[in-house]
Amino acid sequence: MEMKRMIRQGDLLFVPTQDPLPAWAENHVVKDGIIARGEATGHHHRVAVLEDAEVFDCGYSMFVKVGPNGVSIVHEEHGPVTFAPNTLYKVHRAREYDYLRDATRRVRD
Repeated sequence: MEMKRMIRQGDLLFVPTQDPLPAWAENHVVKDGIIARGEATGHHHRVAVLEDAEVFDCGYSMFVKVGPNGVSIVHEEHGPVTFAPNTLYKVHRAREYDYLRDATRRVRD
């Protein structure tokens, strides 16, 4: 069996998982295919062809479920990345540590 690889695009890390999509995630489909909205630039990480993948945003967890054709994720400031067909990816957002506040926060795109 081919090992799927982790993929980074800007402040997002996509980690392939062998686990099935959690049942509770099915109710959290992102209809526009946007994985992360650019707060500062207005640029978005998004699925290039909506028919080829589903995005699930469960608040604290996010997943991309890729169909049989594979899919590309695009962003205006980063090159496109291609995902393997029939793979589930868990999305991780980069975090940074603020030493003055002694706290972590999401990296803003």
